Amino acid sequence: MKKLITLIAMLITLGINNSVSQCTISDLKVRLVQINSTNCEAVFDLSWTQEINSGNKFSYLHLWSQSGFHTPAANWTNMYSNPAAYPKSADLINALATIVIDDNSLDTPRIGTVYHPDPYYSLPQLSGLSIVKVHLAPTTERMTVQNIKITLPSCEGAQTLLFDVWASQAANGKNVHCTTQGSSLVINEVRPLGSISCSIPRQFQVFIKNNGPVLDNVTYDVHLDYPPLGVINSTDTVVFTSSSITLPANGTYNSGLTDYFPYSNQDPSSGKSLIIEVTVPLRSNTTTARIENGCGTLPVKFASFTVQQIKDKIQLKWQTASEQNNKGFEIQRKIQGSDFKNIAFIASKAVKGNSDELLEYRYDDDDNLAGAGQLYYRIKQVNLDGMSIYSETRTVKNNTAKIDVLIYPNPSNGFAKVIIPDGTGPVDIILNDASGKEIRRWNSVNNQLLLDHLHTGLYLLRVYVKETGVMQINKLIVL
Repeated sequence: MKKLITLIAMLITLGINNSVSQCTISDLKVRLVQINSTNCEAVFDLSWTQEINSGNKFSYLHLWSQSGFHTPAANWTNMYSNPAAYPKSADLINALATIVIDDNSLDTPRIGTVYHPDPYYSLPQLSGLSIVKVHLAPTTERMTVQNIKITLPSCEGAQTLLFDVWASQAANGKNVHCTTQGSSLVINEVRPLGSISCSIPRQFQVFIKNNGPVLDNVTYDVHLDYPPLGVINSTDTVVFTSSSITLPANGTYNSGLTDYFPYSNQDPSSGKSLIIEVTVPLRSNTTTARIENGCGTLPVKFASFTVQQIKDKIQLKWQTASEQNNKGFEIQRKIQGSDFKNIAFIASKAVKGNSDELLEYRYDDDDNLAGAGQLYYRIKQVNLDGMSIYSETRTVKNNTAKIDVLIYPNPSNGFAKVIIPDGTGPVDIILNDASGKEIRRWNSVNNQLLLDHLHTGLYLLRVYVKETGVMQINKLIVL
């Protein structure tokens, strides 16, 4: 019954009695490779997300100029209106390109060489075409047609193209079972470029050329380029997101050198290429470009780095999987409210700074940690030529710190005052007897606390600083 209601609603929406439904596509991206200013030939990749339909054996993509969209074919108003209303030669006379995707339902679809609905139509052979499919979720997949070459209506300024996508479940590839008509693409409005500086840590620079009037509220993201290379997928890591920028009329935006720590400072991400994705308001597609990374691997590859408290000291351990021209390691420590400071230097164990073997290092920090709560550590690796990279930052709670808690008098006659130093912040106080049994508890004490009516014996007073996590244990004797 539910399926029948859905079908009736769809037929009412279409206003016709047919079985053609909507091929839902979204998230259009154009990677503009080049535009020839002499013959207006554009080379680009087109990506979109679509709903999975395992029954669709063939898909077709038709690209049009705005002026040539579906004209002058006599049946353009009824195109895709029923299973037999597929585009024919007369419909495609003004198409900038027709692309056939065979085995659309398989994990490895391929570019077809025959237009199945109309064998008499001479399918333009777009050399170098390829297609990539990536599964995003149980119900969606990402399709990318690479190396599309078309001749634009004009070589200058933004060019708006329209395209149709339709699919067929029929074995002969003819019947129209779903379609999307007249989706728009804007090409050559913005042309992003970029470069990567091989200094350590890596930095990137983005250039965005605007080929028209002023564009406000433009943004761009920078992604790590994971396989399939040059294709943005939902699982890719975004290393930078810009705020809104204004592109000057017929001018170029320059980001300047930009950090993307920590990805710029560790392998393998530091050696990966990047993809810029530019978003212009009110456009149905984004524009992307690939930034090649020719920098190679970092001079030192950290295999591990751990920090932990061992009794009254903080122990740092790290391993390197490889080292090139490594002088050694600066140990840097930071406490809350201050900057990182160098506290030690450990020389490289590698012969002349070069090693392809796993090397282990250790440093114990017991240098005046009293009063420090949360501690932050990082390692600055220094090359023989002075260049350097940083490890990731590790944190540890320093429970060896001391709190100058005053208990007076001690020993006492059953009454004593506990005084908390100014600036310590709220503390929780627990009173235990000699066996460890909790006698009393006070929460969020700020300045002082009065202990009264205590019986003769030995007590342990535990003072816990909420903000830093530091705990101090004091003995109290009652006579």
